[in-house]
Amino acid sequence: MSDAVLLVAGFAVATLGMAFLALSITAHWRQAFGDRPQRRVARIGLRAGGAVLLAAAFAACAAADPVSMAVLVWTMMLTAAALLVVFSFTLAARRGRSRP
Repeated sequence: MSDAVLLVAGFAVATLGMAFLALSITAHWRQAFGDRPQRRVARIGLRAGGAVLLAAAFAACAAADPVSMAVLVWTMMLTAAALLVVFSFTLAARRGRSRP
């Protein structure tokens, strides 16, 4: 697989992992799902899934680049993914799609 495909896949997985971690926080869960209760099992599952997905993103970076460079690329990828998730939550709140 080419390096570009691995990095794009890694970014997609990192974004999904950041979204899982964001949804594991009660305030963000309420923004996305309103009054629907968040069970403890769901919170733990979201956190564990987010951690696994972020590790998978690192694995994709390590497969595309040498490990010393992969750490830098992964760190920048996590920052970009977190910003994308933050902007998505903010845009959804401004457009009224999420519930306060």
